[in-house]
Amino acid sequence: MQAILFAILNVAPFAVALALGLLLPALGVLCYSRLGAGMAVIVGMYAIEALWMQVGGLELGITVYYTDLALLFIGAIAMLRLLTARDVPRWHWAWSLYVLAFAFSLGSGIVSFGSGAGVQARLYFYSIAAGSYAMSFPVDAGRVRILLNLMVWLALLLLGICVYRWIVYYTPIPDLLPPEGNYNVDGAIRVIRSYEALALGQVFIAGLLFASFGRGALAARFIAPLTLAGVLALQHRSVWLAVLVGVMAGLFVARSRSGSKLGQVLLLAGIVTVTALPMAFSSQLSGVTDQVASSAERGVEGDGTVGERFDNWQGLIKLWAAGGPRSLVFGQSFGSDATRYVQDKIHGGEHKIGYFAHNHYVQTLFNLGLAGLFAFLAVVWYVARGLYRRCASATGDPVAEVLLALLLMQLAYYVPYGTDYLQSVVLGLCIAYVAGHERVERAAAAAARPAVRQGLRWNWS
Repeated sequence: MQAILFAILNVAPFAVALALGLLLPALGVLCYSRLGAGMAVIVGMYAIEALWMQVGGLELGITVYYTDLALLFIGAIAMLRLLTARDVPRWHWAWSLYVLAFAFSLGSGIVSFGSGAGVQARLYFYSIAAGSYAMSFPVDAGRVRILLNLMVWLALLLLGICVYRWIVYYTPIPDLLPPEGNYNVDGAIRVIRSYEALALGQVFIAGLLFASFGRGALAARFIAPLTLAGVLALQHRSVWLAVLVGVMAGLFVARSRSGSKLGQVLLLAGIVTVTALPMAFSSQLSGVTDQVASSAERGVEGDGTVGERFDNWQGLIKLWAAGGPRSLVFGQSFGSDATRYVQDKIHGGEHKIGYFAHNHYVQTLFNLGLAGLFAFLAVVWYVARGLYRRCASATGDPVAEVLLALLLMQLAYYVPYGTDYLQSVVLGLCIAYVAGHERVERAAAAAARPAVRQGLRWNWS
């Protein structure tokens, strides 16, 4: 028996290496041919980050995180599809400019500052890789449903994580708490990060307004009170804003889904009531209600982080403007010093910060310059206009309605926060969907022109 165990232990590493050697190419082929497989890899990595909060990595002189490996893999598949696949939708020129601006800033940053540039550029790389992969496939209703299905499963996981961490913290169970004693220094109740709370908010909007779109959206309606309660309790005010934007977008843009606007409003009122009643009449949850009200009041008054972020943005813009013509056009390279000082609203005086701007648009201006910011806004304008035209057409377009609501929530969220690779998948699907329909419309117009000329010729005869 010992000999067998010894043999197994000796053979196991080679078996694992062989399995990885076979499975990785197989996964690559699957992701190359099926968008759903690649989105599952992306959402799976997102779920792992949510579970462990700090994802490990490999020490190769520099730390290569597992998320790096997953998104490098997805980025390589996107590049391969761009070069070889025949069904790739037309890439918008603004996305290409955005990628070039990123590559220039990263390249110049590595030359000037070394590996620190790569650390700063990591989130942008994740988003570009995920977005490029999503837009390398033709997108139809079925593929958007796959994303919604994955997001519903993700929302269920996030809700489970929230419940578990709240129990651990508020019971409390110290042995299960992280070494810091809480899950978020910004607030004990914020047990998942804001971009994960945004995913909960988007699933809520999908269930509230687009339940007829598919099974995933229908399931999202059944858990809508839970997702709304999670969004409120987590107290990420930026996500509250994004949810309000999603509600307005869904109510005023949608045309072809079932149900009147009045019906949607009544449904929203019902979900809010079901969510609020336990908080109002439960002594354990009433404290959460007070925290939510207090958080909303501080946000309206501009206290706390709200006021500090305005100073933060102004400081970063001043650094960008002081960098000279190159900085104005191409931005400060990744890795450059972004230290600035903001007024401490609580303790008085000033304190130094060096983290990201908490604003995707300001951060893009700082690192990619006017070229990068213009490119991002141009591609967003192209997508928003294209989706709105389809929503406003005589027949309507349920797919465009869903995508436009999710996109507008994302753009609102980017005002107080930075880029995120799950949101970049949404953006990539939007670009591919609009580009695909433009191709169909151009082909139809080209086919109609000879017929029109033929008809004119017969009339002349």
